[in-house]
Amino acid sequence: MCSDENGAPNAARYLNAQLAVLHENAKRCLEEHAHSRRDDNQEFYALAEYTIPRSGATSSWVHSESDSNFHACFRPPELRFICDHDVLVYFTIDSGHVTLDTLRAGGQGHAISLSPGLRVAYRVGFENRRIVGNDAKIGDSGSVIELVILNLKNATLFSIEPEPTSGRDALLRYLSQYLDLLYSAGNHVLFSLPQFGQNSTAMEISYSLMNISAEHEWLASIYGVPVQQINAHMSSLWLKSAMLAYGSVTSSPADWQARCYAEFCRKEPGSYYRIKFGAPHVNVLCSKEVVLQFNIDELDFFSSEDFTVPPIHQYTNWKVAMIVNVLEARGADDQLVRIVFDLSNGRYHHYLSEFYGLDESNEVHLEHHDIIVAFFADEYLEILHNAGYHVLYEHDARWESIKKLKFESHEDTEGSWWSLELGDSSGASSRETIQHAKMHGFDQVVAISQGSMNAQFAALWASSSAVLFHTWAYEQFFSATFKALSLQLLSNNKAIVWVSLTNGTLRALRDWAPCTESQSFDFRDWRIAFEVELKMCTHAELEGGSSLTFKRTLAYEKHGVHTDRELNHIYLDLRHAEYIHEYSTYSDVRIDAGDESRAVILKLQAVVYYLTQHYFPVLSSEGLNVVCSVPVWKSGTSLPSYALTSASFHVYSRFDVGRHNWAHVPPGQEPIVVVIGTTGYRALPRPRLEFSTGWVVHANRGFSHGTLSIARRVFIEERLLGLLSDVNARTTLIPNMVDPLLGFHGVTLLKWAEHEQRRDRPSKWELQPSTGDGCLKYMWEHCEEWRYKVQGSGDMLNATQGISCITRNYVELPTAVKHGALHIKVSGKVELSLALQTMSTKSYNASSSVSWSTNVTVQTTGPGGIKVTTLGSHDPVFTKAEFTDGSAGKLRSPMDMLRDAFPDKVPLDGLVQEIRAFEGAWEYCCPPAAPYALASPVFNDDGDLLFELRRHGVSSSRSSATSPASAGRIPRSSSPAFGRRPPSRARASGRFSPAPHSPTRSPTGVSTAQAVFGEFHVNGKAGGAARAPITVLTNMPT
Repeated sequence: MCSDENGAPNAARYLNAQLAVLHENAKRCLEEHAHSRRDDNQEFYALAEYTIPRSGATSSWVHSESDSNFHACFRPPELRFICDHDVLVYFTIDSGHVTLDTLRAGGQGHAISLSPGLRVAYRVGFENRRIVGNDAKIGDSGSVIELVILNLKNATLFSIEPEPTSGRDALLRYLSQYLDLLYSAGNHVLFSLPQFGQNSTAMEISYSLMNISAEHEWLASIYGVPVQQINAHMSSLWLKSAMLAYGSVTSSPADWQARCYAEFCRKEPGSYYRIKFGAPHVNVLCSKEVVLQFNIDELDFFSSEDFTVPPIHQYTNWKVAMIVNVLEARGADDQLVRIVFDLSNGRYHHYLSEFYGLDESNEVHLEHHDIIVAFFADEYLEILHNAGYHVLYEHDARWESIKKLKFESHEDTEGSWWSLELGDSSGASSRETIQHAKMHGFDQVVAISQGSMNAQFAALWASSSAVLFHTWAYEQFFSATFKALSLQLLSNNKAIVWVSLTNGTLRALRDWAPCTESQSFDFRDWRIAFEVELKMCTHAELEGGSSLTFKRTLAYEKHGVHTDRELNHIYLDLRHAEYIHEYSTYSDVRIDAGDESRAVILKLQAVVYYLTQHYFPVLSSEGLNVVCSVPVWKSGTSLPSYALTSASFHVYSRFDVGRHNWAHVPPGQEPIVVVIGTTGYRALPRPRLEFSTGWVVHANRGFSHGTLSIARRVFIEERLLGLLSDVNARTTLIPNMVDPLLGFHGVTLLKWAEHEQRRDRPSKWELQPSTGDGCLKYMWEHCEEWRYKVQGSGDMLNATQGISCITRNYVELPTAVKHGALHIKVSGKVELSLALQTMSTKSYNASSSVSWSTNVTVQTTGPGGIKVTTLGSHDPVFTKAEFTDGSAGKLRSPMDMLRDAFPDKVPLDGLVQEIRAFEGAWEYCCPPAAPYALASPVFNDDGDLLFELRRHGVSSSRSSATSPASAGRIPRSSSPAFGRRPPSRARASGRFSPAPHSPTRSPTGVSTAQAVFGEFHVNGKAGGAARAPITVLTNMPT
């Protein structure tokens, strides 16, 4: 024996020799002692003979062979090692019998003779234990006694040869008792090779590397995982690596570690070679060890670093086997199972390796052989470990539920905001989702849900004109029918996009290029995943912006032809899509080792090539990779509140959601796309929207298209209150003294807008403190009081005259929505008081008032979006003048004065016109298929105006030819038809936004809805907030 050789064959011979000697001792015990067959002696001779007496047999010190249920005479046991953890123990029976039917009451049973030479093998685990001691009698160095301990109690049957025709179960039952006897007799402990020599190097013993290991059948599973599943996982990893290595997926030279599973290059002096691997596979030796088989399809040796020249030597179909220990790791709740190889114990297996075409008489061939063996034995496992390929198998039970999800359009006509008091699936109430939404300085935020984007893909697929989403072919090499695209957003402005292929045919590649001579394959029900980046570009930069397909979209038809604005597009960068094998599913194929598996892998290589190199570029060239288009104004004044002049986007989420953890995100907290922008040519306040809330309400079956929010400063302060300031100017009355000598007949009331000193001054609204009644309240108040005193001789009236005119107007904006209705209440009141005090101290008083109130109702009307109407009267209501005793003859009627001055109707046309711009299809954030409509408007606590995004009607954005095909309709077909909306009333005057159907907004087919979901009225107190101090203007002659 040599210290540098594997001592396992020697140890096996030594162990079998011990068993042979122990068997010989047991046999001689029986031969030399006539009465040795006693119960208390069984352990001494068990290796040679074993008998189980018949139940009820006569008690005797000596068992009779004829009076037994089982009797067997054995040859010496034999050990055949499988690996370093398992061994086969063979028991050969020379003669014997087994009795059947011994369990029947009173039955003697039927004895069956056992075939001479019957061989029963058990698979038995074992472990090595060392006993270390120091004894001067042995030598100065420590002595080591190594024990091999067989786990006979957990032995499993491996084989029976020849297979018994009857009595098998009884035989195994009795042999199980026999194993227990051997264990109790101590025959499960054997001595390995002795190590008593001084200064001697311990011999390495590895039973796994013995030649005989190849003769044994492999285990079907390890850690409960079938070997087929392990090999399928490894093949999946190899396929992804092969895509990177051979150009089917975009990669850089720095990705050599990711490619090392399929290709490895060495460029060092004396070693210039390239290895192209096939899919690896494993064979399971035992519960702890496997054989990793690496298949080398091509091995090329070169004379220099230039690998573009033909190799000087080429080998094919080599197989290199490595023995490794494997470990199991489980994640939380046992949902994640991972099997990895132990880097510290990898060993090259010479007998299981094959080197096809190797000429052992050729020194160059032998040198190349040694280089490759050294590479695998010393380096390659560590390279795989560092690249993450040490994971032989990984399974996440949570992914199984994800794979079953169907990314389809939802029945979303009623939206999700129909009850904002319900708890949504994100864990917070829907009302909190809206009230806590913070815009952080942006003028507009459009939150688009992941579900909405998938619904748009479904609508495109259902469109009869979007042929590329139904079927596509690339010459004679590839053709397929498709289901709708679907995606999963990631928080790094990326998405996982699935391409679902219903069925088709393809030709395999040759040298990563289509080949007419390649075999043609059929396939069905494939779902292929890619990681794709989301980007934004201008229309001029969009690859498919000039295509006829894109020019038929709503976005281009409404905005693409105008020079005062430019479309910005959010699109999927499909030209740089990265294939993700772990999230792809192929229902009709099985990836495993072998020639048949090789054909499967060629299929997968080909389909990824045809999709990434040909199909995705076609979609991009037609503009079908656009997921949202937003018009951005470049010029113009008096733009509406929703006209963006700067815009950006990003994927928004509470958590950092990436490729490896997206399946673990709680429902309702998936990432969304937010379009952020400013108006009035203001710069964006920051590059991203800081997280505040989920933005998307999930009250209705967990689905909503999204949310549109317009900042308070933009809509309320700059637009709505600006428009209502004109109402203040027309309803605020100011006393004007024309001729003091005429008394009250010399006083007139002028509107603020008509008063020479007031009309150019602002009439601003002021936000009132919150009273907790679910409203934002604004008030405008103006009070003027005059006191004029006349005193003297003559016929002049000696008296003091006083007049007081107080105007209070209110705007109430509800911060709650029910049944899709929002009521903006605008009201006001003017109080006029007259007073006269004569010199006799007699006082005369008269008073009157005029009030008005109107609700501007924004009602959600189903798939048509919102409808703006006015409830209540615009006509003023005058109270009858009240006079104190005798005052009627002294004073002018204040009611008549109010009637003469106050307008016949309170003008609210500007407000109504402004809000009606939100009716119909929303043309300022355009998805690729069915346009959005705005619904369920509400003001949050910050005063921002929020709408729910819904699908508008059932129409598509691609003209009449793009209506959903009847065969695959995804949207509801029961939505009411809508006609053209009646023309809006002409504006009165003042600062109003452009008419909804001006060049900034084209007509949209909407009329009165057929279904109204309900109304919500907010009725504030007429008096509003507490009265502010009155400024008294005294005009007395000097």
